[in-house]
Amino acid sequence: MKTLGSIQKTYQVFKTLAMLAMILSFIWAGLCALGVFCCLAWYSTGQLPVTFLTDLLRPQGGVPGLIGTLLADFVFGVTDGLLFFFAHRYFKQELADGTPFTATGAEQVKRLGIKTIVMPLAAVILSAVIYECFGLTRSGDWGNGAAVVLGVALILFSLVLRHGAELRESTDGKTA
Repeated sequence: MKTLGSIQKTYQVFKTLAMLAMILSFIWAGLCALGVFCCLAWYSTGQLPVTFLTDLLRPQGGVPGLIGTLLADFVFGVTDGLLFFFAHRYFKQELADGTPFTATGAEQVKRLGIKTIVMPLAAVILSAVIYECFGLTRSGDWGNGAAVVLGVALILFSLVLRHGAELRESTDGKTA
């Protein structure tokens, strides 16, 4: 039971970290949305409120380029926030169950693994479309390899959890 106590403490830490990351991701998305609205207002008036912003934004495509970048970042912020929400929900459920070895928890981890593969991929595709629509180029890596590896690891981990749940059920059945 000492190990289970360590697992529960670790899950409590990860639950808190997932909540914090979710909040920060949604704040990031909200700031990006606010930035889009401010840029639209600036673009419609034809003037930026500070002159150094004009020089700063000119090489990146001006205000329309900034709007495209903020929209793409908004997509990533919402996607990350949702993934952290689902992770937080799993940690919360596991702490309520008192053990990670439940069929429900294993199913939640499997679904989280699938979402970890699909949602970042969808965000990359949507962001690429936004960048193309605004005529922008993005430097850096657009790869989705880490999300795929993490998603596959979560799916495999869900199988371990499911096996543990089956063993737990068979042990509970023998002692009853």
